[in-house]
Amino acid sequence: MEDLQVLKFDKRMFCFGSLAASYRYVLDFHFAIEEVNNDPEILPNVTLGYLLYDSCSNENKAVKSVLQIVSGPLKTIPNYSCWGHGQLAGFIGDMFSVTTIPVAQILSIYGYSQISYGATDTVLSNRAVYPYLLRTSHNDNIYFSAVTKLLTFFSWSWVGILTSGDDSGHKESKMLSSILQHQGICVEFIVKVILINHFHVDNPSRYTINEKNKEIISKSTASVIIVCGTFSFYITRALEIPDAVLDHFQDQQKQPQKSEGDEGIHTLRSVPNVKILWVALLSEDSTNRHWDSYRYVGSFSPWAPPDEQLFINVTAITWKNDSKRVPRSQCSENCPPGKRKTKNDMLQICCYDCVQCSEGEISNITDNPSCIKCLAIEYANDKKDHCIIRQEEYLAYSDTLAIVLSCVSVLLTITSVLILIIFMFYRDTPIIKANNKNLSFILLVSLSLCFLCVFLFIGRPADTTCMFRQIVFGITFSISVSSVLAKTVMVCIAFNVSRPGSFWRKLIGVQLSNSIVLLASFVEVIISIAWLTLSPPYQDMGTQTYQKKIVIECNEGSTVAFYTVLGYLGFLAFVSFTVAYIARNLPDQFNEARYIVFSMLVFCSVWIAMVPTYLSTKGKNMVAVEIFSILTSSAGLLGCIFFPKCYIIMITPHMNRKSHISRKAIT
Repeated sequence: MEDLQVLKFDKRMFCFGSLAASYRYVLDFHFAIEEVNNDPEILPNVTLGYLLYDSCSNENKAVKSVLQIVSGPLKTIPNYSCWGHGQLAGFIGDMFSVTTIPVAQILSIYGYSQISYGATDTVLSNRAVYPYLLRTSHNDNIYFSAVTKLLTFFSWSWVGILTSGDDSGHKESKMLSSILQHQGICVEFIVKVILINHFHVDNPSRYTINEKNKEIISKSTASVIIVCGTFSFYITRALEIPDAVLDHFQDQQKQPQKSEGDEGIHTLRSVPNVKILWVALLSEDSTNRHWDSYRYVGSFSPWAPPDEQLFINVTAITWKNDSKRVPRSQCSENCPPGKRKTKNDMLQICCYDCVQCSEGEISNITDNPSCIKCLAIEYANDKKDHCIIRQEEYLAYSDTLAIVLSCVSVLLTITSVLILIIFMFYRDTPIIKANNKNLSFILLVSLSLCFLCVFLFIGRPADTTCMFRQIVFGITFSISVSSVLAKTVMVCIAFNVSRPGSFWRKLIGVQLSNSIVLLASFVEVIISIAWLTLSPPYQDMGTQTYQKKIVIECNEGSTVAFYTVLGYLGFLAFVSFTVAYIARNLPDQFNEARYIVFSMLVFCSVWIAMVPTYLSTKGKNMVAVEIFSILTSSAGLLGCIFFPKCYIIMITPHMNRKSHISRKAIT
């Protein structure tokens, strides 16, 4: 807020001439006295008289007039009355607070009653200081409330204030500025107008604003100026207003409308280049006033509920501007939906910049001081003015990728079942017996289960499926790999058994192979039980992966447990690969070790490549990578270990004979 500026007028001042408004008060007063005196039923045997003095809106003249009435017609002698007849009943007046206050201070000493019909200063409400003063008008707080609501109604948040240079103007401007700022309305400047006590109103254009203060107002960005304080009505008349400016009025021949009281906030001015707009407001109890020359555009009732106090008939207002719309009076442009207000270099809270809401936040109202964060299941649209429900993403059965993976899983499952049937049918042939048919059956069943566990990864994840998918996958795969390990160990033992007096002959048999499978799988079961007990997997909603999608996924619960399962499977595969690699040069009748080496190479290659790929993908693609790894590694075991045997059984049955195997061994 700038320092108070001063407008000085011509020092030659005279008492007001005949104003129609002031003369009306005299006629009203005279009519009321005559009505009382002529009606014997009102005050029987009592005749009212009166003395009428003009204070000329000057404190000194008002005090002199009061003492004149109290003392008598000759000299003003305090505490002495020269009146020889009649009895002084009380005082009526004054219209302005600046003259009412000193008069009330004197009359409180004498104990005379006083009724003011225009003073609005809030200090007069103090009954301890002014016990004999009554008022027929509201105090300033009512007018401040009305003006504040009016400014808010038209969204005027950037205003200037013109005020009189007396105590009343100082207090009113200070109180008004405080109330406006409390309501979020900023005051760009306060200009104090010092009026000489008496001046001619017949030629107001002779009183001008000095160039400095003209520049202050003309450079102001505020489109609304509030005039307050004593003589607010006359301040506007004292300013030079050219005809082009007066054309801004609805009717430039009519005087500007005043509100209920004659003091306080009387006018609102729309000031691009000192243009003026007067808004007429009449309160509920002022409808009997003879203001027919003014257009009624609204009302303010201080006793109504807060949201019903102000009524404005917008259709009754014709705005004298090019757009025919409500004039704009703001320090900054409105922040549209999608943006929020932020402080700029200016100190005023009404002056701000607009910034776009951050990602995931919206602003759905104008001039929002802060943005609202969307819910986790929502995202902000491009304009950042409303939230949109995110689409759920998961590997659904209807997805093309899921359909392809499901078909491959079913095909591989059928293949493994067919191979199992073939092996069961030809279980007594040398090729089946030579490669431990029981382990082959266990391996084929576990591979079938590995292919089928893929369906636990497809579809909308739930807590149940999240827990079972990794556990079933880990246990079935551990059985498969441990079966391969057992087959490899049995190949080595079988080779050593063929030597006379070998220690390994005591270990040969079904019990050893089954023990290896059970022991190796049991470790995986223990890991899975610990995982489910300590930190089980659960359904989770990934909100950080995509902006417009929410990924329904399984949270592993414990990353350590997840990679422990994979690590243990890798350990079994590595041991199987090592043992098979050592036994790769055994005689041909025990040539399964070579196939196991290739199957373990495929298995390890797939899962080693899976880890970085899995970590670099997002959403449903992560699930697809894991499914692909399961199918590929399982298919590698199935193809490398069983396809060569099926080829011999089905295509070259002559090789599936004991004599052929023995001949190859002798060779």
